[in-house]
Amino acid sequence: MIVNCVIIDDEPAAIEVLADFADRTPNLSLLSTFRNPLQALSFLRDTKVDLIFLDINMPELNGMELLKVLIHPPLIIFTTAYTEYAIESYEKNAVDYLLKPVTFERFLIAVNKAQGRLMNKNPMVIDTTQTSSANEEIIYLKSGPKTHRIVLNDVRYLEKDGHYISFYLSDKKVVARLSMKDVFEVISKAKFIQVHKSYIVSIAYIKIIERHQIKIEDSFIPIGKTYRKAVHEFFKSDFYN
Repeated sequence: MIVNCVIIDDEPAAIEVLADFADRTPNLSLLSTFRNPLQALSFLRDTKVDLIFLDINMPELNGMELLKVLIHPPLIIFTTAYTEYAIESYEKNAVDYLLKPVTFERFLIAVNKAQGRLMNKNPMVIDTTQTSSANEEIIYLKSGPKTHRIVLNDVRYLEKDGHYISFYLSDKKVVARLSMKDVFEVISKAKFIQVHKSYIVSIAYIKIIERHQIKIEDSFIPIGKTYRKAVHEFFKSDFYN
């Protein structure tokens, strides 16, 4: 998963170090850096950011004050030369508290913590990076204590059961607590179609379309009455002629 971050620090040298670390860290995208926290505030109101590396001692507006005025603050990793703010930082639910000078090893530990929190918060995360072979869409799906990397092109169909969605692949089934709305936010409607209130199928793996069901490999998926006409029209079927 790609974590979009910004750095807010009034010291140019500190920004340079953290920016270099961010550039060397896989799946971490540095959107911008700010020496002026007020300029950062304007940026944060207009841009989706997952993580802030935030200095505490800054003129005009310190890090703690900045955090208070953010209505929906992203994850925070505090960076400071002082230990006295450590307790307050954890009261603010900060991911981590990095003492300057920050080492790359310590930086990576903090970023890994942030990625873990994001996965817990979002059970399904899109990876916007592309595989070198086929421009494949990839998601990371949290299922219990494990996180699964799933190539959407490998998904045969999805089944809803209560508050859970099962992703059926050729060799396994992955179950996650999701809604149909969550799923449709990440899958391509050009590749998947909903055929029943509880089923979404991959168009690429459909073998047979009948009036009441669809066959995908060895599985038969029901076509709901509400979806039947739309499904057959989608495939230009002549069932209604």
